[in-house]
Amino acid sequence: MFPLLHYSTPSCLTILSPLETNIVINTLHYCILLSPQAGFGHDYNSVSQDTPAYDHLLRVLPRCFTEVMLRIANPIRPLIPSAFKNGQKGQTAFQMFQSEMNLLLKQLEARGEPAADDTDIGSQLLKVIRDHPEISRDRVLSEIGILFVEGFETTGHTTSWTLFNITTMPGVQDKIAAELDTLGLLAKPGQPAPRELQYEDLKSLPYLTACAKEAMRMLPVVSIMARTAGQDMHVGPYKVPKGTLVATPLFAIHNTVHNWEDPHTFKPQRWLEVPTETYVYNSKLAQGQAVSSCCQDVSGPAQPVLPAAAAAAAHGSKKGITFMPFSEGPRNCVGQSLAKMEVMTLLVKLLANFRIELAPEMGGREGVQSRESTHLTLQTAGTKGIRCHLYPRALEA
Repeated sequence: MFPLLHYSTPSCLTILSPLETNIVINTLHYCILLSPQAGFGHDYNSVSQDTPAYDHLLRVLPRCFTEVMLRIANPIRPLIPSAFKNGQKGQTAFQMFQSEMNLLLKQLEARGEPAADDTDIGSQLLKVIRDHPEISRDRVLSEIGILFVEGFETTGHTTSWTLFNITTMPGVQDKIAAELDTLGLLAKPGQPAPRELQYEDLKSLPYLTACAKEAMRMLPVVSIMARTAGQDMHVGPYKVPKGTLVATPLFAIHNTVHNWEDPHTFKPQRWLEVPTETYVYNSKLAQGQAVSSCCQDVSGPAQPVLPAAAAAAAHGSKKGITFMPFSEGPRNCVGQSLAKMEVMTLLVKLLANFRIELAPEMGGREGVQSRESTHLTLQTAGTKGIRCHLYPRALEA
């Protein structure tokens, strides 16, 4: 999977201007190139299209997401779409998306029986269809749609919000450049081109990984997760009957002062003692609020909790979770491994080759944050996106 990401990234870099670019649009271009290729072997040719056609998925999907939000607010809307403002437009967008997913499935079926060692997503779906004929075609199409969207929309916006934080917090970008330089990955003026990124490098970038995690904490692109209670249970004083739809407010969990010290400040250093592979975390244990008892010597007073020990306890905790951008449990994000690789690979390539500044017309951090808007995923309201100036590092004096 990584070779595909690495091969595709230069195509994304070629469309970036040293003057100004919209990082939201460009990261989405990159992810809609990778997601269908990695999962289904299909290329939507998105990177080469500066302004995609009206019926291209880059433009169809946002209309679908808006329609989903409107349907959640009004369940009658899909029954008589013509009776509501832009209802027919949303219905048409759904039909266009379903048509594309049906095309992907037909292409998968045309490939025939997958090889035994073929482990891509499409091949696994073919095996499921073969082994479980009771699963309807509509169910398979639904799963393809979920996998497609999760590998594109959420990953693109996660990368955008991470870059937004990195470029607007003083000193952060310089620390990342220094980290990349130690691995020989940083472009420099008057110097040979840096070496190629390797998969193993992604595990050797603790500060950049910390920046990505902190961005996911502050601005989780999926701010609410819904699950159906499988049995009667109690949550605190409340009884939750079996079958109840329960919403978990990730944004609130990630940003409350009850779970985090100074939660509204971007602090990558929170994560430097946390294993890089950890994306489910209990910050209260890390702060020592619940660790001292388990570290106490019964023959003497409680011993101080070292940061590394607290981080290890928080990493191993499955209760009191305060950070889980990809959810947790058997229904966690099925595409999270691909998403992490996509985010980190694009961040490395961009930050190794460009110094990035938020465009003045964005109004600084406050200006962008004032336009935060949730349409299934956390985005920016309006058409401005997040515009940045990119300056090639190899050309700087």
